Amino acid sequence: MKVLNLYAGIGGNRAEWGDDVEVTAVEFDQSIANVYQNRFPDDKVIVGDAVEFLLDNYLDYDFIWASPPCQTHSTIINSQYTRDSYNAKLPDMSLYQMILFLKGHGRKCKWVVENVKPYYEPLIEPTVIIDRHLYWSNFHISDFNVDKKYLIKYVKVKDAPVDMTGIKDKRQVIRNQVDSRIGKHVLDAAKGFF
Repeated sequence: MKVLNLYAGIGGNRAEWGDDVEVTAVEFDQSIANVYQNRFPDDKVIVGDAVEFLLDNYLDYDFIWASPPCQTHSTIINSQYTRDSYNAKLPDMSLYQMILFLKGHGRKCKWVVENVKPYYEPLIEPTVIIDRHLYWSNFHISDFNVDKKYLIKYVKVKDAPVDMTGIKDKRQVIRNQVDSRIGKHVLDAAKGFF
């Protein structure tokens, strides 16, 4: 199975996918991509723009996972508006562009787009909500019970599952990981439709 992992980060979603998948990961930040590559040396890692790579290569994959940046959608950022240091930002609508593109053009593969629960009503209804994340896909994903204690351990940099040398905001990079058990749950669901 050929998998495209867009906005790959350090590979939280990929950690339990196993060796029976051929993964191409796209990450914009070289330092983060280096950590991903060290963690998954058999994966092909592309340092570049996820949207460009998707547009040029989406027909080459059986499964596409995309986790676009979530900061401008998050309830956390919106809750900060009363602080003097608050810097208001428009939501990054590339999230919805990606969903719409895959809905229209991703018919030959299985795909999923993941993001946090937004501070607004989602503009496109998700396929499933698991914990604090929304998942849009072209296949059924069943609910998944998340153990909060498991997630908390990944927020501590000293307990990071990998060497984070070269990354400026280590805590944020770790927090951005998708729970690896959910990543496996979603991929297993997609495999059920092949």
